[in-house]
Amino acid sequence: MLSKEDYEEPRCVLCMNPKSRIPVDRVLEKFDSYLEEKELGRAKSHLLYWLEEAKSNSDEGGEIVILGELMGYCRKNGEMDEAVSYAQSAISKVDKYGFSDTVTGATAILNAGTVFRAKGDCEKSAVLYERAEKIYEKELGPFDERLGGLYNNFASTLTELEEFDRALERYDKALKIMGASENGKLECAITYLNMADLYVKRDGEEESEKIIDEMLDKAYSLLTDESVEKNAYYEFVVDKCIPAYDRFGQFLRSNELRQRIDRV
Repeated sequence: MLSKEDYEEPRCVLCMNPKSRIPVDRVLEKFDSYLEEKELGRAKSHLLYWLEEAKSNSDEGGEIVILGELMGYCRKNGEMDEAVSYAQSAISKVDKYGFSDTVTGATAILNAGTVFRAKGDCEKSAVLYERAEKIYEKELGPFDERLGGLYNNFASTLTELEEFDRALERYDKALKIMGASENGKLECAITYLNMADLYVKRDGEEESEKIIDEMLDKAYSLLTDESVEKNAYYEFVVDKCIPAYDRFGQFLRSNELRQRIDRV
């Protein structure tokens, strides 16, 4: 989720003069509350309303932020045609509005890359991730969680493209960043399961059995860590992780994770 400094970047006074900026922090906070309450229709309507407000107020940065949230919402809820449309719109407006070298622009490009990865276009996704990576590495601190998330997503795409060495390099970077973060346990769990998938693709399931078990053990420990906040994001992550345990025959663990979702 974007913080205020990601959105309110220094801009040349000749570049834009919006009537007023939309209250991004409050907009995203309310959006999150709708998701927590599982009011998905209201969550989407909320974003669409503020997208129009950003447009009418010539708030270019706000428009890009909301487009990023919309493409993520649609992707997670299976509305892929809309997600792609929002992604394409965001990509064009990042360049048009002069956000190409900003964190705000890079975040929109990253989100678009995730949409195209979900759609199965990993080559386009990799191009977008690499573009975002260059900006993030320049503009963010080395232990910024947003950079860790990008590395994780980029590595997953590189795995699909069978660029295993480049993928492992980014998984290692992601673990170093998220492992040092107080709230990075779920992201580390995702990384370990993604690495298990990489080893299967690279070496075959039998040859990589030992290291796969190691990755599954580490992920399960994090997913069941009682210190992790149990909220909508926890539910989303655990639900996405369960199939990995089914796939590798660890049905007791997958059942336990399902029960944890039911208790959220």
